[in-house]
Parts: sequence; C-alpha cells; structure tokens
Amino acid sequence: MSANWKTVRVFISSTFRDMQSERDWLVRFVFPKLRQELRQQRIHLVDVDLRWGVPAKDANGETANSCGC
Repeated sequence: MSANWKTVRVFISSTFRDMQSERDWLVRFVFPKLRQELRQQRIHLVDVDLRWGVPAKDANGETANSCGC
C-alpha cells in the first residue's frame, strides 16, 4: 500500500462452537462490500478470522469447528 493509504484490521473472534454462520456471512458479504466502500477513501480493510490456521482437531482431540454436543 502507498504511504497515502491507511490500513484497518478487523479481528473476528469467538469460540469454535458458535457463530459459524455469522462469521461466514461477514466474510462472504459484509467485508467485501465494506472493503469496496473504504477503498474510495484510501483505506485498506484487512479482515482476520481467528479460525484460520486452526487444525480441524484441537490439542485435546476435539473437533474445533463443531459442537460435539
């Protein structure tokens, strides 16, 4: 990014057992639209979903992205 641009980072965090559809909605629909709007003001939006990089099974052997109820 040019020195004239600003960067804004938005972190999405919750437990791995809730808010799956909300997170997906943000990533698919909200952030792309927001990124487009902010680009006109020379603001670069970086969304960071803290699920990224987490293995399917956590250290306890539990599946990270499912309820397991």
